[in-house]
Amino acid sequence: MPHVTRSLLSACLLLATALLAAHSAAAGETVVRYPRGDNPTDFRYDYPVRVLQLALDKTAAEDGPARAVQATEPMTNARIRAEIERGGLIDVANYPPRRELTPRFDFVPICIRKGILGIRLFIINRKLAPRYATIHSLQDLKPLTAAQLRDWQDTKVLESNGLRVVTPPTYEEIFEQLAAGRFDYFPRGVHEPFREVEPRALRFPDLTVEDTLALYYPMPDYFMVRKGNTALAQRIQRGLERAIADGSYEAIFQKEFADSLKRAHLAERTIIRLDNPDVDQVANPEDQKRWVLPPAVRSAAAPR
Repeated sequence: MPHVTRSLLSACLLLATALLAAHSAAAGETVVRYPRGDNPTDFRYDYPVRVLQLALDKTAAEDGPARAVQATEPMTNARIRAEIERGGLIDVANYPPRRELTPRFDFVPICIRKGILGIRLFIINRKLAPRYATIHSLQDLKPLTAAQLRDWQDTKVLESNGLRVVTPPTYEEIFEQLAAGRFDYFPRGVHEPFREVEPRALRFPDLTVEDTLALYYPMPDYFMVRKGNTALAQRIQRGLERAIADGSYEAIFQKEFADSLKRAHLAERTIIRLDNPDVDQVANPEDQKRWVLPPAVRSAAAPR
């Protein structure tokens, strides 16, 4: 995209968000700011925003109206956390409750994807698909190289289990480098790979979703706010609990993930279990009872 076009787009986004914030303030609404995707086709933040808005709506009677608004520009995970921590441009995001983060932020201990974020399918180059039919264990997978972003929690999980990982500088460059054969596979949450490959089919026709393997590791994703922002954390938690109780959360979850779980054909895959040493100790055991893992994954997820 030419520089002028990018600048114009950024200016338009900034103006639109400012106008929305001004309108919300005039209407007596609280504006709750959330990160945005890397580009207009990046859907990764859409579902959390819908769940956040649902929680805000469920608490509007006592806490007043509130609107979840996405940021005007993409940010790295490091910057998102910095903005939350200093009370800057972001109020809430969703992250796994890593031990390094729990002293610095307040987490809402309800997993917004009911545990399925830890189910990982591979985006691969279809020219190399036959090699995966011979992989049946973690040891078999170790000669191959995965890609993630450096500041993703998944990178630490893969590396701690002895897997090779490269870290391209940006999300989009992962697809570019995979198509060019720079590494072997790109592990993605079960809800992500089909929706990532299909919009890029013209640009990267050799990318496909591998159909024989899946990884599983515990990976809760909780809403996270600035340390001490108790009012917002408690509001989100109350709203989520009400949405779970009345079925409205389940309706959003099924609409978002039912098709992806069906397309994944998890019962037909070899599920390779990985340990997640950073999250196992701080995840909420009560919340884990709400997780909905398909039978093929549940057997792999059983304590060892």
